[in-house]
Amino acid sequence: MKTIYYSDEINEDFANTGIKTIPLTPKFKYFHKSILWKIGEFIIFRGLAQPLVSLYTKIWFHQTFANKEVIEPFRHKGLYLYGNHTSVTADSFIPVYLHYAKKNYAIAGPDSMSIPCIRWLVEMVGVIPLPSTMSQTKDFQASVHDKIKRNKSVSIFPEAHVWPYYTKIRNFPENSFRFPAQDGAPVFALTECYQKRRFGKRPRIVTYIDGPFYRDENLSLKQNMKKLRDECYAAMVDRTSKYSTCEYIHYEKRTTPKD
Repeated sequence: MKTIYYSDEINEDFANTGIKTIPLTPKFKYFHKSILWKIGEFIIFRGLAQPLVSLYTKIWFHQTFANKEVIEPFRHKGLYLYGNHTSVTADSFIPVYLHYAKKNYAIAGPDSMSIPCIRWLVEMVGVIPLPSTMSQTKDFQASVHDKIKRNKSVSIFPEAHVWPYYTKIRNFPENSFRFPAQDGAPVFALTECYQKRRFGKRPRIVTYIDGPFYRDENLSLKQNMKKLRDECYAAMVDRTSKYSTCEYIHYEKRTTPKD
């Protein structure tokens, strides 16, 4: 079994994508009003991305939903999906076919937009990149709330860094819960649990859904951010402790400083 040694569970990343991060250009647009863009986006997402990622994830990761019925009543409502970050591809792909009728958007770091030839494609399949400058923050935030108003779903990974096949939940801050604390949209926790397959060494992914969690109108913005964070964290910890039963990669904290 492969062992990965870590020092900081909050800031270390083991995605190893090899992508050199390029900041967003000052002219980057979070909103596209062109009819041609909208047509292209529909064709790329519905005709290519959605069926292909569904097929790939089910074949490669043997992914299944344990309790998809929990979220079914919300198929035509805007909502937030908070997931543990244990795969570069599966994390982004699974929400895409959770609801075929609803487009999912995923908030991601600027490295997702750092391959020049496919930036437009990444946008069309639903990536909302984090802003690179303070001046872009307003449009970024407006873009996220706009998706919710249009009854789409937005995926957020509060752990922020990828730890492949990790079977526990890392501690994460409450700042990524500002959006639902502001607009009051329902929040669901999507927890990827790893379980042994009948054949093969790599474990399969079983996704558990918990929620909805809502803001409390009697609490302040900061209090609601903490409330939603704590509810999602508790649900994720509970699911992984019970159902993430196959360790494919072992993570061990260093007892001596890294050289």
